[in-house]
Amino acid sequence: MTHHAATCVSDQLTTRHFLLPLADTMHRRNFLKKVHSAFTWNAKSGKAITLARHLAVCGDMLRNAMDMSGINYADLKARMEEHFRKALADAQQERNASGPYTPTEKQQLRDSIDFRSMPNMEYWRLLGRDNAQAEISKVCEAIGVDIPKTPAQSQMLLDEIRRVQIAVSEAMLEHGESLERYDLSGPRRESVRPSAPPKPTLRQRTLSEAIHDFLTLHAKAEGWRPGTVQKRRVILDIAQEWFGADTIMSEIGKAEAADFKNRVLLNLPANRGKSEATRGLTLREALAVEDISKIDNATINSYLSACKNLWVWAEAHGYTDEVHFAGMNVGRKSTRSKQREPFSQAALETTHKALTEPQSKFYKKTSHRWATLIAMFSGARLNEVCQLAMEDIKQVEGLWIFDFTDNGDTHKRLKTSAAQRRVPVHSQLLRLGLLELIETRQSQGHSRLFQDFKYTEKAGYGDQLSKWFNRTFTAGLNIKSEAHVFHGLRHTFATRLVQADVETERLQFIIGHERQGVTHQVYMKEGYTLQQTVDAVERFAVFTPPPTV
Repeated sequence: MTHHAATCVSDQLTTRHFLLPLADTMHRRNFLKKVHSAFTWNAKSGKAITLARHLAVCGDMLRNAMDMSGINYADLKARMEEHFRKALADAQQERNASGPYTPTEKQQLRDSIDFRSMPNMEYWRLLGRDNAQAEISKVCEAIGVDIPKTPAQSQMLLDEIRRVQIAVSEAMLEHGESLERYDLSGPRRESVRPSAPPKPTLRQRTLSEAIHDFLTLHAKAEGWRPGTVQKRRVILDIAQEWFGADTIMSEIGKAEAADFKNRVLLNLPANRGKSEATRGLTLREALAVEDISKIDNATINSYLSACKNLWVWAEAHGYTDEVHFAGMNVGRKSTRSKQREPFSQAALETTHKALTEPQSKFYKKTSHRWATLIAMFSGARLNEVCQLAMEDIKQVEGLWIFDFTDNGDTHKRLKTSAAQRRVPVHSQLLRLGLLELIETRQSQGHSRLFQDFKYTEKAGYGDQLSKWFNRTFTAGLNIKSEAHVFHGLRHTFATRLVQADVETERLQFIIGHERQGVTHQVYMKEGYTLQQTVDAVERFAVFTPPPTV
């Protein structure tokens, strides 16, 4: 089979494309000319376009998921007629406002009718299986019937879809021609002023159904990882708990959205599920607890952003007719939150000693202490370190390097494209015995440097190390604070390099940040050479205190 693109109608004289599978023996030139005419009719309105093909071709659909038992042909036809009559009336009203069809548009409508008048199976075979399945899915949803299970049921429904599309095109053609004529023989009629297009019928979906659909779609179409989906779900679950899971989404107005911000988000306890004071309480009970820490302004804004994104999606998909939560952000500065800070000099030295001195009670936690040391001397992110494969530590141009990449293990992942980089191994790690660790792990048949760190969908390979460091290690050293968390090692590395006069762009490359400016985005895509970065990495030192001003 050979695929050719045919244009399909869309709003405002724009076009979209889908693929029509054509037999190699077909006389393509005449066929494509006719298909092009049949599918470029433009009714100059979104609803009229919907009538021409009714529902645009969309993504994949699960086949054979349900059956059409419980509905007979007469009921099916009645539902189809009811749905399309209403849509036809809306389109004719819009055509009244835009005027008669042009000769080209009329010919395109006639060609559309001719094209759909071919035998049913031939028509849908030309459009392709995916397009046929998409039409079935959309029409079944619109008229409220289950998706057919058997091929015979599918064929019957496709025949009805094709025939009703012909009827719609014929009705629109006849209506357009009626606009070309003046009837002065009858009694005088009042002029009809075009009214505003009626608001589209909204889907009567509950908030919980909308949230489920939103997350499911983005996980599939946008490639959201399970951890990202879970973070969004936690935020949206708060909105669901406040508004009510069974509340129809379109019934939530701007006033209710503002009330959610002012009464809930501005008073939401921090760590609600973990704090002893609020653990196990309902949302309204937790909001009533006094004298506890609240979420900071940055968190409030992230919650507002997640809610706004849900409503933007919902408005576009017919769940509601307006977008809420836009323009509600609070100021970035917050007296309730502390800016992230690097490790203090004393805490950094204490951490290093606990990881390197054999008499330390943490020394035997081999994977935990080595992963922490690598993060300390490279500025790498938690998961970047924990997912390192044996082959990711190698010699290039005479230098040992960490090759931070998502190649290999299917579970490996990087935060951004800039995170893929090569960073020289700090000489201190070599002196401490990193190469000996690698040799030992290779002799044990390990494919990863830290084989004992298990993968989870939410946190990747870093969950065990993060919990150990933030809950056990710093507490055991009596240095636990908001600044002294695992990510603080990365912040400390970056701070020390800046204090050692490493320029910003080189630092951004080393730690895997997106680089700013046209020069570095366009002309420095390959980044710095290893020789250019090794000097910068070596400027990090644990026992050299930062300069004082």
